[in-house]
Amino acid sequence: MQTATSLVAGGLLSALTLAGCIPAGVNSPVVATSSAGVTFPEVVGIDLEGDQLSLPAGFAGRRNLVAIAFEREQQAVVDTWIRAAEPLLARDPGLRLYEVPTIYEGSALFRLWVNNGMRAGITDQVARRRTVTVYVDRDRFIAALSIPDTRDVHLLLLDADGQIAWRTIGPADPDKLAALSQALAAIGGSQPTVTRLTRVTSLDTHAS
Repeated sequence: MQTATSLVAGGLLSALTLAGCIPAGVNSPVVATSSAGVTFPEVVGIDLEGDQLSLPAGFAGRRNLVAIAFEREQQAVVDTWIRAAEPLLARDPGLRLYEVPTIYEGSALFRLWVNNGMRAGITDQVARRRTVTVYVDRDRFIAALSIPDTRDVHLLLLDADGQIAWRTIGPADPDKLAALSQALAAIGGSQPTVTRLTRVTSLDTHAS
């Protein structure tokens, strides 16, 4: 028998979804390779259009810039990379940029509140598509990526197989951009790529 609390929570989830909000998504396991910091771990995230993505397969580029942030205040640092990447993205159809807010696991109501709070603040569809939030055991996630702590934004360059080809931390600057350009050249030239994201077929909005 359902409790009154679960009935109220389920009704709220349904009402918010019907009102045009995106779902809660899921708390994701972290499936890592044996060598930390070599390959992006397998996780499940949700973008701000409400599509659930299996990562790293869901990153659509031949090469993908992934900005991993842990706190709201780090958005200003992520924004430096968005501005810096614009000319690179314009001339390289095989390159994609993603923001991956990384948040501790929480209840469905918590995830619903966070997802739709972020969505309300971002109206541009491109920005919504590139923002993929993951709810994970954050300690396991950063260990899988060899990230020592969550005090700064970490930018990763991944190849099409999710291998980490280059990384840096903090805001964009000329030296980091020069190093990024060399890393991009080292893992292949620009060629057209399929732009559709890989999606998980179902959304469990009631997962806890």
